[in-house]
Amino acid sequence: MNIIFLEAVQIHGGARKSTIELARRLNEEGHNSVVVDFWGNCTDFVEDVKANDIPIKILKKNNTPIVIFSSKNPVIILKNITLFLLDWMKLKKEFRNYQKEFKTDVVIVNNIKTNSILRKGKGYKIAYFARGWFAYHSISFLKKLMFKNNSDYFIGVSQSTRQAIFTGGLAPLEKIFVVPNAIDLAKVEQYRKDRQARTDNDPMVILHCGGFLPAKGQGMSIVLAKKLKKAGVNFRLILMGAVYDTSASENFLKKILQEIKQYSLEDNVEILLNQKDPYRIFMNADILIHPSDTEGLPRVIMEALAFEIPVIANPVGGVTDYVLHNFTGYIATHNNADDYFEYIYKLYNDRVLYQFIAGNGKALIANNYDKKNQVEEFNKIFEKMGKL
Repeated sequence: MNIIFLEAVQIHGGARKSTIELARRLNEEGHNSVVVDFWGNCTDFVEDVKANDIPIKILKKNNTPIVIFSSKNPVIILKNITLFLLDWMKLKKEFRNYQKEFKTDVVIVNNIKTNSILRKGKGYKIAYFARGWFAYHSISFLKKLMFKNNSDYFIGVSQSTRQAIFTGGLAPLEKIFVVPNAIDLAKVEQYRKDRQARTDNDPMVILHCGGFLPAKGQGMSIVLAKKLKKAGVNFRLILMGAVYDTSASENFLKKILQEIKQYSLEDNVEILLNQKDPYRIFMNADILIHPSDTEGLPRVIMEALAFEIPVIANPVGGVTDYVLHNFTGYIATHNNADDYFEYIYKLYNDRVLYQFIAGNGKALIANNYDKKNQVEEFNKIFEKMGKL
């Protein structure tokens, strides 16, 4: 099976890492997967693809992709639109030539930008891989038309994503498949064996992973930290994530830093930016909190459970595929700091409960989210597409 993962990567995060791992696993099982990237401007992503021995094709090298609304000046916007359309036509031509040479069976896309240079009925199947939460009401009319009319199949990472695609009227259920993320448990165990020995006097390490944007919930985490400090809980909160190259992300980080100082949380809250090896942080964490507004099937929760770290999270997207309330973790009322405090306090004071929750989470991941299951599900999809 000749498979193209078509990308237009700006920031190398969890979803892109999952794509690279999936491409590698498919190749290990005898498929021929390649990554095709629009511009190759995200060095971390390109290096990661190469490090996993996956062939990569860059359609049009450009270190500074065109941003249409880089200015409010209508003349500049019009100029950017013209440049973008010229760039889009070149990308489309380069891809058409490459896919013919590659003899493509399936092209897997995950956004409207990459979908826009494809056309159905060109000898390959188009599979739209919805890795995030598919919030249908937030999608523009034009994008809905493209999703519906320029995709042969949809693949979601969770059952909630599948239902969102179906109820949005984009495809019948028989054309929507679910392939969850997968994790390399052997790699997790290599890190876990190096976990530092803990004593009763050590603070509980609470981890929050996510890019610095309001929707990722760091503001709620600061409110939670205030409550924990006031209650005399011995804790350390780590906010780990990327700062995006946007004013919204940069300004939000500044706001969080100001609040840490304003509420005298410097001794309790630590910020770790753009970590190359997040497992080094995971291996010494005790609890993961995930107060996000929107998710698909968050990789970070899967990783936490594999590390036997209980998770407390908002009930968004596919989170409830992982977090079974009172069994593998706790589901909080959306961004309710009191709920997060209550569940942390339970785990902080009850070691038996902590081990029960942690063990169940690890078992869930080991039995349902290993790489063998992921590849088998993809092979079933290829068979249904008539490509195996």
